[in-house]
Amino acid sequence: MTVIDFIYNQKGAQHELFLQLHSFIMEYENVRADIKYKIPFYSLTKPICYISPLKKGGVEVVFWNALKMSNSLPLLDLKKRKWMAGITYPSIEAVDFEILDSLIREGIANDGTLEIKKGRK
Repeated sequence: MTVIDFIYNQKGAQHELFLQLHSFIMEYENVRADIKYKIPFYSLTKPICYISPLKKGGVEVVFWNALKMSNSLPLLDLKKRKWMAGITYPSIEAVDFEILDSLIREGIANDGTLEIKKGRK
């Protein structure tokens, strides 16, 4: 299964939310998307984040090394996880793409091997 297959298997508002988030994340240079653990993961040399559907609707964008993201950590919810933390979006209208951009940029910076570029590949 590809990430696009996964997205198109989502229902209703989750489908649109996944599609918008996927498109946004894929604009960063060298980011690749793969299905791992049955959900979309985004990585460079190391995982940056993944998008997980929530049972009651919406999605959570979870950052892999969130504890290293000192600037973004106050915006993220650790829940009961030790290293990863996420931000929950109940709908596409709830997504602040400027904040998401800063979260992704900090996640990419934690990779430590590539410079951050956003734009068409």
